[in-house]
Amino acid sequence: MKLSEKTFQVLDALDRREISSQRQLADHSGISLGQVNYILKSLLDKGLVKVDNFRKNPNKFGYAYILTPKGIEAKSRLAVRFVIRKIMEYDEIRERLTERLLEIEKTGLSRIIFIGPPIVKDLIDKIIKDKNLNVVLTDNYADPGDLKRFNPGSFDVALLFDDDTESIANLNGIAEIPVDRVVTLW
Repeated sequence: MKLSEKTFQVLDALDRREISSQRQLADHSGISLGQVNYILKSLLDKGLVKVDNFRKNPNKFGYAYILTPKGIEAKSRLAVRFVIRKIMEYDEIRERLTERLLEIEKTGLSRIIFIGPPIVKDLIDKIIKDKNLNVVLTDNYADPGDLKRFNPGSFDVALLFDDDTESIANLNGIAEIPVDRVVTLW
């Protein structure tokens, strides 16, 4: 078995807390019980994890899955690869958002309302500031249903997180935003 992101999640969960059942491991790693079973068997076979018996201590479970020194080393290597990959993905998303904002800026539209998750809105705000773009987010609506309270004169374009054509049509129905004033983020 190749050491994957799911393997990292299992090793990380085992490193963070005492785990005495595969169900606990599934809960703490966010991986299905069947996948945990498969990954755990492989980790046991490779000597990255061992099962320790704690029956003599009345305050402990009968056994616990424990990382071996080899398992700790494997987790560290996986953590480095995982973090680098996530940073690269973040940079790619940031670059894509920057390109989209530059496209909007080139049209001469500067006042944007964003319809989407606040965490994405925060990233867009940061990009606008860092790149010194001549656009401004005038408002953010996490849910299109919130648009009932918007001011039609407060923006030039609505930037929509969702690229579903039904969502675009719904904007017109909910808030009477003309389709030609809606731009999808993706």
